[in-house]
Amino acid sequence: MTSPSGNPANANRRASRSIEERLQELEDEREIRELLIEYAQRLDARDHKGYAALFTRDGRWSGKLGDYQGREAIEAMLLEAFGPTPEGFTNTNNFHLMSNFVIRIDGDRATAQSRITYFERSPEARPVAMLAGRYEDELVREDGRWRFKHRHVIGEIPTGEEIKAREEAEKKAREKNT
Repeated sequence: MTSPSGNPANANRRASRSIEERLQELEDEREIRELLIEYAQRLDARDHKGYAALFTRDGRWSGKLGDYQGREAIEAMLLEAFGPTPEGFTNTNNFHLMSNFVIRIDGDRATAQSRITYFERSPEARPVAMLAGRYEDELVREDGRWRFKHRHVIGEIPTGEEIKAREEAEKKAREKNT
């Protein structure tokens, strides 16, 4: 993939815009990067309501867990997946690491692609990468703030088939030990 800055068409487009327009684009890109990172932070903190607030009122989340539309449905998805968050919860068992941001802005709309690596604490208290994938996002500025219009989660490693095979092997091992 060609970097946005390495494209000659982007250089011509930048040269024809005012400093104010270019500054606004930089500020928008920074705000979107912060949104992408805040998403992972709220997920790791199990802040279900704060996580859902990162989406537009009619925002959509789609991925392995299903397809959810609207903040209430997205918050309910997290409650179902993680249960209620205990008072004073601090997550010391896992975290999401975001990287490789590609952001394209067009006024009050934007698209973003990013990579995700999910780590869990091993029995030896080491971080172990358990999952890797990517996000494909449609974003809009709503009430003066960038939010997810649609976040599509694509798990890549392990694949769905590999997860099923691992779960089946773990189930057989448990049955053998009982």
